[in-house]
Amino acid sequence: MLNHSELIGVLRGAGLIIQDFETRKFKRCPTLDDKGGQESGFYRVFEGLGITTCIYGDWRSGAYNTWTSKDSRNQTPSQRADVSLLIEQAKIERQKEQAAQWALNHTKLLRLWNETKPIHPNDAVSRYLINRGLTVPDCGVIRSHEGLDYWHGGHCVGAFPAMLGAITSPSGELVSIHRTYLTGDGYKATVPTVKKLCASAGPLLGASIKIGSPTRRDDGSLSLGISEGIETALAASALFGVPVWAGVSAHGLAAFEPPHDVQNIYIFADNDLSNAGQVAAQKLAQRLTYCGLSVRVHTPAIVGDWNDELQALEATV
Repeated sequence: MLNHSELIGVLRGAGLIIQDFETRKFKRCPTLDDKGGQESGFYRVFEGLGITTCIYGDWRSGAYNTWTSKDSRNQTPSQRADVSLLIEQAKIERQKEQAAQWALNHTKLLRLWNETKPIHPNDAVSRYLINRGLTVPDCGVIRSHEGLDYWHGGHCVGAFPAMLGAITSPSGELVSIHRTYLTGDGYKATVPTVKKLCASAGPLLGASIKIGSPTRRDDGSLSLGISEGIETALAASALFGVPVWAGVSAHGLAAFEPPHDVQNIYIFADNDLSNAGQVAAQKLAQRLTYCGLSVRVHTPAIVGDWNDELQALEATV
């Protein structure tokens, strides 16, 4: 048996949480930023010819890396050929496992979405948005759940009203659902993590919550805004008069893929002390500008997001 301490160190250094190390099969595991029992990480270990080979990565991004216990420069031609075959085998196993998991997750997402209802004036979602100074949207991608179970540490700790947002791929397939747990009177629920993502049913890169449709300018070109959160998107839309989609996170904002017929993009960055929101917005702006789109970046004057800015402006009126 080879010593796996170096490999385990590599996996942990990549953000994977390794508990029961396994070398005989494809293995899923949590990552450092997983929440609610998610297992977004994976690895597959092969042993043979005195070499340990491992492929590992993250389901959400589809990114993966490879590691071998013996530098390729010190491998024989036969060993290099075997390692290449094992890596390809691991890729095939990953793709099959991912496809099966995505299919199962898609069924769960549809079941959850079918439990939701349109927002109405007296429900918790409507109260929550109004409490935050926002107009309740008339759209089908944000809906209400009257009593959604909240799981923490493997246990259901209660049921809460919730705001749900449909996260769809650039081509429109449902790939996840964003959940915001609330109180009946329209405030954030007292739970460990108020906002959660459901396990994905496809790649999240480029996906968004598509609130409204792109609007046409006087010159005939289409315009669209993009922000991180739902509340930020609604606030920016109210302030700038343009439909704004939600990329859910800074990572989602940076990876956003606009519709192919939209020529004008307004990026509504968060003003983070960590600078994460600003960096994500700049990355997106550079990429879309390189693609030939007209791009404008707007950042709130205060620390926070555009919903914070909207509430601050309303407080001064």
